[in-house]
Amino acid sequence: MNKKIIAVLAAFVIAGTTCAFAKTGVGAQAGFVAGENAPGGALTFKLEQLPCVFAVDATIGSKMTSVGVTADWWIANPKIEGTWGYYYGVGLAGALTVGENTGAFGVGARALVGTNIFLLDNFLEFYAQAAWQPTIWITDPVDFRAFCIPVNVGFRFWF
Repeated sequence: MNKKIIAVLAAFVIAGTTCAFAKTGVGAQAGFVAGENAPGGALTFKLEQLPCVFAVDATIGSKMTSVGVTADWWIANPKIEGTWGYYYGVGLAGALTVGENTGAFGVGARALVGTNIFLLDNFLEFYAQAAWQPTIWITDPVDFRAFCIPVNVGFRFWF
């Protein structure tokens, strides 16, 4: 009998967690990449059908164009108090840079931690996060950057 009750309670907990993350969010973030001295901004979004939170950025300059993307899977988002919480997770990052006489493709893993607060009945989220993102750049020559720490602040609207 106790095993059945525990199984039902576990199912409710899992279903409740899935519903909490099963929303669509869209927003923007600004940040800085320590180790690369690169400021920037990105569009951030979470689609209901996918488990990851994404960010996409593009920089178009007179001599160089780059596009980057991250996909972060939040392992947990526990509450500290009320609607204020923190989260941690893992993810992947990719980037493509093309210049006049150069090009590079970067890929890396991410370990991230952040804090967020939801306002207006969970419609608006503000967050700050940092990630350790060792990246390998396929270029001439191949370059490995172990110290790449993107730090971002942003907001998302949830629907």
